[in-house]
Amino acid sequence: MLNEILLAIIQAATEFLPISSSGHLALFSNINSEPNLFFFTTLHFASLLAVLIFTRKEITNLLTFKKKYRKLWLYIIIATIPSAIVGYFYRDLIEQTLSCFLFLGISFIFTGVVLLLTKFSHVYSKLNFSNSLSIGLSQVLGLFPGISRSGITISSALFSGLNKEQAIKFSFLLFIPLAIGAMILEFGQAYINLSLIISFIICFILSLFFLNLLYTLVKRNIFWIFSFYCFAVGIISIILHFIS
Repeated sequence: MLNEILLAIIQAATEFLPISSSGHLALFSNINSEPNLFFFTTLHFASLLAVLIFTRKEITNLLTFKKKYRKLWLYIIIATIPSAIVGYFYRDLIEQTLSCFLFLGISFIFTGVVLLLTKFSHVYSKLNFSNSLSIGLSQVLGLFPGISRSGITISSALFSGLNKEQAIKFSFLLFIPLAIGAMILEFGQAYINLSLIISFIICFILSLFFLNLLYTLVKRNIFWIFSFYCFAVGIISIILHFIS
């Protein structure tokens, strides 16, 4: 059970901080045991509940289906389609990369480069068809371990000229259909036990904390600082590849 609890803590901390939750879960699991994709998906669902609470205002507005919110529905759908297609048809490929230290290392370093470049982004646009599509395409990369989904989508939003608050909220809204879709795909592997329940609860509570921490960091314009952490983890992963 200790391993499962540690994985829950790792998921909560790394899902919203831009350092790749799937990459950290894969690293930890490869060192200690075989990766369990359903367990990972369950932890993502715990994080999803935290996102639903954090974006409750935006979700309430969306559910009114008022005219001024219909465009947001459209942008979410546009941005979700690419990752939904890739996640469905290339699920086995994505799962295989969970066990490759070299892939994880390169992906972490790539995430670090993207995060570092956000230091030079500036606001010049609002959410529209073209930038929602570009954010959605970037989210495809976030399906692979080592590439932070929150990091890549928030970065893409910032590069597209969105302000920090809009970038964060749109990234989290995109997480909702992605997490639900992943849960549906893994439903056939479902199981339940005490360690899964405890891990779920811990992950949910800590996810709320780290969600708010990320929001504060992005607003203070120090989002890019996580690039150095990603570089370090990437180098460690590559070393593990050559010595394992």
